[in-house]
Amino acid sequence: MFRSIWIFLLLIVSSFAFASSNHVYFLSEVTPPYYWINEDGKAQGVNVDLANALEPLLPFSSSLEHMPWARAVQETLDNPNLVLLSLLKTPNREDEFEWISSVNHMQASLIRLKQKETAHVNSLDDAKQFRVGSIRGYGSASFLQQEGFEENKNLALVAEPALLWKLLYMGRIDFALANFETGKYEISDAGFNPNDATSEYVIEALGADLFVATGLKTEQDKVSSLKHALSILKANGEYARILKKWGLEPIESAH
Repeated sequence: MFRSIWIFLLLIVSSFAFASSNHVYFLSEVTPPYYWINEDGKAQGVNVDLANALEPLLPFSSSLEHMPWARAVQETLDNPNLVLLSLLKTPNREDEFEWISSVNHMQASLIRLKQKETAHVNSLDDAKQFRVGSIRGYGSASFLQQEGFEENKNLALVAEPALLWKLLYMGRIDFALANFETGKYEISDAGFNPNDATSEYVIEALGADLFVATGLKTEQDKVSSLKHALSILKANGEYARILKKWGLEPIESAH
């Protein structure tokens, strides 16, 4: 099964170079409530609804695909006409992407199991004596490395959220650095009980907006069309309806 999935993903990536110039690929990772596959094998979530709502408003065709996030980010940097539907805007990414429109606000925190009473921290320096997990390719992972966390020492990086929560719930790491609002979906989807976890320490420096973004190789007319389409969805209330449908609160500053 996993071999088939990877072959499928490689076919998607290979097709980017030959895709029509009048088409864009929306990219998402598998992370609830933004994107996941339900029991019937159907994709659902914020990004699915957002891509569907954008499609009729664009003067070109579009489709939605999913892949591991580090790969999606790199492909978007390397190729035109790829659009990330929910990329965290961080200072080191500021000049690498076209930031089309903000879609939500994220606040990251160190999350631990409630039963792990010895894991208490009041600062990032406190956390360095523990083992912290994050997702490879995420801005939060880069932040930890810049703050002095070292992989294979006090930092564990994995490819996807399900693996992160598995490490936490199996006691392989002490904290998972994530947004607890969306993390609850990810924990349940990974087969664990989100009520067994708690947010220990909020990292204010990682509070940031999620954006629809594309690489610098995408044509400016497509960027303008995407901005216009998203402004329509925000003006007519569809954007807010989609987020509220999946338990997220639209940010007032979204533009």
